[in-house]
Amino acid sequence: MITKQEMKRSLRLMGIAPGDTLLLHSAMTAIGGVEGGADAVIDAFLETIGEEGTLVMSTLTGWFAPFDAATSPSAVGYLSEVFRTRPGVLRSLHPVHSVCAYGKHAAFITKGHENCRTGCGEGTPYLKIRDLGGKALLLGVDMDRNTIMHSLEEAIDAKYLRTLDIVAPTYLENYQDRTFTLEKFPPGHRDFMMITPYLRRAGAMTEGKLGNAVTKCIDIRKLYDIVMPMLEKDPLLFICHNDHCNSCHWSRLLYTDLEIDMEKYKENYCTDPTCEICVI
Repeated sequence: MITKQEMKRSLRLMGIAPGDTLLLHSAMTAIGGVEGGADAVIDAFLETIGEEGTLVMSTLTGWFAPFDAATSPSAVGYLSEVFRTRPGVLRSLHPVHSVCAYGKHAAFITKGHENCRTGCGEGTPYLKIRDLGGKALLLGVDMDRNTIMHSLEEAIDAKYLRTLDIVAPTYLENYQDRTFTLEKFPPGHRDFMMITPYLRRAGAMTEGKLGNAVTKCIDIRKLYDIVMPMLEKDPLLFICHNDHCNSCHWSRLLYTDLEIDMEKYKENYCTDPTCEICVI
């Protein structure tokens, strides 16, 4: 069973330092036994980055129920839900892509998210974290859970990004019964893991372990510097070549002059019958 002090040592070895702005994506179960549970994990991060640091976690929600910033639970893991309910933690008011933050830059990071036309682009917490020189830490999860990757897709205005009308009302002060139009929403599948070796070779990522969980700590500015030129050259960089991946096949067709039969892409043709990500 790992202790808070052992976790703090692991974080320092990964390059987490006082004053860091840190976006954490996590799978609590991947760590194994933790003395003190989820709160001890959160305390280990907060004590490592100190009073000048800021800890941020995505607290994404669906759009099938009304969003209330005070009560709508995070849909992306137990650790983020425990963090959301802690005293002093602030939450952005975006009904789909909200984040929670605590620390020096928490108010700046969470402010105004509800007025952004996209979930992860300009003006959103994700790009504010980048501009603050922040890091993304993947704790027991991989690049496919790194929300920053959506910001890169938005930056090139990828053709496969869609506009959705979020029909659930958002019960927020001054936003009573408001519906929400979300632009540049990503489809099901993209292969974000393919970028890992590029980050490794460029020294933009530190890898380690916290308990039993494999970790990746990524410099977000370096991620942008590496990936943006690649995406500008090939906007289908993240689109896989699996013939059975419905979502990626549709995305590729958008970059051709071929007529698209949308009825075909409303069904799941993936060879894995339990897979849902291949449907657009």
